[in-house]
Amino acid sequence: MDTSEDTFTNLEPLDNRIGGLCVLLSFILFSVLNTFYNKYSIPSSVKDDPWKWRNMLISWIHGGICGVWVISCFIRNPEMVQDLISHHTWYSYLLVAFSTGYFLFDFWDMVRQGKVLALWELTFHHIAVTSMFVYNIYQCRCIAYNVVALLSEVNSFFLHSRKLLQMLNYSNTSHLYKLVAVLNLVTFVFGRGLSLTWITVGMYIWGHRVTTAYFYTLCFSMFIMNAMNPVLFWRLLYNDFLRKSTQVTKNKLSSNGMRALNGSYNLNLNKIGNNNTKQKST
Repeated sequence: MDTSEDTFTNLEPLDNRIGGLCVLLSFILFSVLNTFYNKYSIPSSVKDDPWKWRNMLISWIHGGICGVWVISCFIRNPEMVQDLISHHTWYSYLLVAFSTGYFLFDFWDMVRQGKVLALWELTFHHIAVTSMFVYNIYQCRCIAYNVVALLSEVNSFFLHSRKLLQMLNYSNTSHLYKLVAVLNLVTFVFGRGLSLTWITVGMYIWGHRVTTAYFYTLCFSMFIMNAMNPVLFWRLLYNDFLRKSTQVTKNKLSSNGMRALNGSYNLNLNKIGNNNTKQKST
């Protein structure tokens, strides 16, 4: 591990034991929330799949907390962008530990419910993200890069808001749903898109500053993330915006076709009527 190019060399040292404790406390916190919402917060519209509602609600809570936290990291310490490998603060370090605890809980919850294969995309995401976060918490390094990665949680808040509205039977034509759908796409571009691009570019520029094993593990993680996110973006764009216009076009074509058919039918009736009149007069 090359530290000769580190910009920040006199920062307050971190203690990975405290990081590990924060991960554990975060895991316990989301486990308690899971138990609470399992007993007291299941709307009638999701009685058929209470786990999905509970899982989405907890993810939404994490996205909200983490989204505010990660933005505040850049506000408090804008200098971190100068060197995302060596910069750290306790504030950003605990954010990464907090989110790691959530990802570990969510993965464990999927294992308990037998959802690992059914939700394979989420499984790959959690493995890719958690493996890097745990290593960085232990090494107390690349913490600022993890903060950049967690910009995606700003989008996760709106992504999960969209799904919760669907589960509560909100119409996709309602003003609230439309607002959330727009914010979801906007934050997707600036949250997920920007962070992935930032990390991918930095990985090739500064790859020589990390160990070979770490670099190739990061390559694997980024390959998964860069492959999944365009697919997810297209699904959201199509389902919330393009499918509506396509459906409207189909309805118009169908309506015009029926009108044309009715017009032809009425024209034929008129011809038959005229022929009958001629025959009677003859």
